[in-house]
Amino acid sequence: MEVNGHHKPHGEYNGSGCNGSVGSSNNFGDVDPLTEWFRKPRTVTVLLLGTGFLIWESGVLDPERSLSADRVSSVKRGVFAMIAVFLAYSFLQAPSTVLIRPHPAIWRLVHGMAVVYLVALTFLLFQTRDDARQFMKYLHPDLGVELPERSYGTDCRIYVPDHPKSRFNNVNEIIFDEFVIAHILGWWGKAIMIRNQPLLWVLSIGFELMELTFRHMLPNFNECWWDSIVLDILICNWFGIWAGMKTVRYFDGKTYVWVGLSRQPNIISKFKRTLGQFTPAQWDKDEWYPLLGPWRFIQVLSLCIIFMAVELNTFFLKFCLWIPPRNPLIVYRLVLWWLIAIPTIREYNTYLQDRKPFKKVGSFCWLSLAICIVELLICIKFGYGLFPNSMPSWLITLWTGIALLLVLFLLVWTCKIYRTMIRKRL
Repeated sequence: MEVNGHHKPHGEYNGSGCNGSVGSSNNFGDVDPLTEWFRKPRTVTVLLLGTGFLIWESGVLDPERSLSADRVSSVKRGVFAMIAVFLAYSFLQAPSTVLIRPHPAIWRLVHGMAVVYLVALTFLLFQTRDDARQFMKYLHPDLGVELPERSYGTDCRIYVPDHPKSRFNNVNEIIFDEFVIAHILGWWGKAIMIRNQPLLWVLSIGFELMELTFRHMLPNFNECWWDSIVLDILICNWFGIWAGMKTVRYFDGKTYVWVGLSRQPNIISKFKRTLGQFTPAQWDKDEWYPLLGPWRFIQVLSLCIIFMAVELNTFFLKFCLWIPPRNPLIVYRLVLWWLIAIPTIREYNTYLQDRKPFKKVGSFCWLSLAICIVELLICIKFGYGLFPNSMPSWLITLWTGIALLLVLFLLVWTCKIYRTMIRKRL
């Protein structure tokens, strides 16, 4: 969403370079007087305020209050205080990213939240399945209870003449489900991040194939054909991708001239400029070019696989840890992944476009891959014995054939490029 070392707009301070290193020069001109306070570091001030908070909450000056508290409450407060201290450090001292809006410190905070989530997942990985389920009660009191999994493919009839409520009750239950809106918003967000329509349709169809592949394991994936093809792909996914690409084209064609808040002529202009702080400073061109070569094809395909793995982890984590779909933890995880994915996509696209012989992926790319792997390990460990039904033989044959065709395609492509290079040398 932000600048990647190209021309930077005037009128706003940028404390980070392309790779997250702090620059010594101000590429955005003079700091606006009205927002100067937010641009100056306040590390010592925050340290002193944080110390006062720890003194108050820990009972340093009132030991008797600490003695009267129960052990569970003390442990909870201690863990939350530990997380708060680490997030405060990340907010102030963590490395900056390629994103500068609405403030570089916001993305440093997201970096800290990603590290906390990765560490928490690692702790959960070392527990037993039963202990992990009971541990979830500390995060939300309604968890730790076995829940029935909902199946959307029990009755796939579109027209039910003998139904007491409605003859189209099966369709109405799916259409008016609250997750339809979440589905559309999710694809709108993916379109804004990826900004490539063919790639988005690969993800859209690919995830439906994932649901088909794993429906023998999760009842939640057992959908009717019209739900999967018509409602999901042709309506929800299409509308979300269409709206997202419309948003992309709007920001892509916008002229970015950022004038400081104090230089705005009236209150309305100042209000618009304030809201503009939460929009991109400059819209970058995401050049994926999956057909540039075999290696680029594998790199872009890897991005698609990780995207689908993160989405699959959502459903398997819910099933293994007994988390109902409407629990706030599901929303928190999705929001956190959305915040992590924004800089991750920018870093990965910058990595693909970088022509340096020696390069490395950004910190958010590393964190995203690590979180995805640990989530997957949790699903594998805690899912042991929960899925008695084996994968149908026709699915094994299908994916084996697809894998062989993909390998053959890449080999032929590589040989063709190699022969072309030999001919040019001759």
